[in-house]
Amino acid sequence: MYHSFQIAEKFVSPQGEGVYAGTLMGFIRFTGCSVGKKVCHHCDTDFERMDPWKGGGSITLTGLVDWARANELVHVCMTGGEPFDQPNLESLCEALIEEDFFIHIETSGTIKFPDWASHDNIWITMSPKPGWLKENVTPAKEMKVIVGGLGNGPGWPTIEDAMYFANECHKPTFLQPCNKKFDVDFEALKVAQDIQRSHPELRLSVQLHKLLKVR
Repeated sequence: MYHSFQIAEKFVSPQGEGVYAGTLMGFIRFTGCSVGKKVCHHCDTDFERMDPWKGGGSITLTGLVDWARANELVHVCMTGGEPFDQPNLESLCEALIEEDFFIHIETSGTIKFPDWASHDNIWITMSPKPGWLKENVTPAKEMKVIVGGLGNGPGWPTIEDAMYFANECHKPTFLQPCNKKFDVDFEALKVAQDIQRSHPELRLSVQLHKLLKVR
């Protein structure tokens, strides 16, 4: 019998962030986060509970694979919360890859990436939060630095860190405004744009899904 995953919600929507912005994906949001909202005071995601009306619940590995297959997906994004908190994440990723899905994992980078996560069909987006591990930058595929509201305290990545990600580690590195729950915060966007003008090697991520008003 397969382990059941505690899923806050699952849905199909265009990716709103990073290199794959605009790409249709199935999103699986796990409950729980080892960083938590006591650190990320402006976190805009609901990962504390399972919401059946949003597709959440205690769902088996087979149930998640069947859901992805039924929606005729190519890309499946594991998000949270913190996906690497899940003890059986490897088995779920393996099962999806066997069905020819391309896996995306969105992580805070505070947990050492396991060796299996370096698979060619796994794309890791690292958005560093306090406690992030420098050793995780190399295996990450892209970096996302939150601008405005979040990154002003100890442990948060700095602009110098963003430049290191982009110039030394050669990672696509995005500045992402700390937006409102359902809308773009245009003041935070202006701050991000001002930073980009001084550091044009950094890219801008505006959370496209909030402009499109989709999940």
